[in-house]
Amino acid sequence: MILSEEGEEELRRRADAEYIAWLQVEAKEIAETLKKLYPGRINQIIKSYEKYLNHPASMHVPLEYDEKETIERLIGKERLKNIILLKTEAVIFAPSILAPHMGSLDYGAAMYRLFSLHGLWFSVIAMNEEYLNSATKNMLRYMLEHELAQGEIYAELAVQNIKSLSLELKGAIHEEARMKAIQWSCISSEEVEQERQLIIGLSALHPLVPVHFASASLFKYLEENLEQVTQFGQASQNETEKELEIPIEQLAEWADSAINSFKIFLKDLKRELTMTGAEYGIEIV
Repeated sequence: MILSEEGEEELRRRADAEYIAWLQVEAKEIAETLKKLYPGRINQIIKSYEKYLNHPASMHVPLEYDEKETIERLIGKERLKNIILLKTEAVIFAPSILAPHMGSLDYGAAMYRLFSLHGLWFSVIAMNEEYLNSATKNMLRYMLEHELAQGEIYAELAVQNIKSLSLELKGAIHEEARMKAIQWSCISSEEVEQERQLIIGLSALHPLVPVHFASASLFKYLEENLEQVTQFGQASQNETEKELEIPIEQLAEWADSAINSFKIFLKDLKRELTMTGAEYGIEIV
């Protein structure tokens, strides 16, 4: 069945409303976790959230020279030559693809994204800064191999014009990438579990940001730093890749929607953290 423009718009509005409702539920859960921290740390996290909202691109910054050198030694400089490496204080979250029926979350210390901007494709890997400092070399390589493997799989699906992915397919992609990462990094099963526990620990101590907003932040970062990152851009190699390019106006509209949703999430988070909200910048009457 082919939907009219009005029908597609209605579906988008419904999906946006469902997403915002989900974020509001998660704001309550995340607030309960934050309440376990001392007040000074809570305020630091809230200030980070406000900084991200007021200036989304500020959520990500380039790696230091020694951090980038470590990553390149683990993965190989050649494999990363066209990838922009960034870091953030935040940990990302999304609905669990492994246990969706339980309403649980998946936390991530890294994500790999591909953007088409102004006729060029940009590949970006963003990592949690504390993870970079705390993970073993085996964990770091496992994480990076997992992101690269997932990136390759999703790129293949995009070329095949597969746009709508079920939770089952996303779970299968995650598992395929995980097994490849284990094989390529030679990490032990014990260290895989330690890596999982490390990410869970980080999620309780750092700003938790929905993955859509984190992606929008990367888009804003690329837009603001286009002159510096142009060297990493790759032109479309064929007609298929050319057809996959997204107009900049459409990307900007998507990013603005993700930012507005994050604004609602943050307002609800602040409300849950205190009876009046005054300490966190909003007064609830």
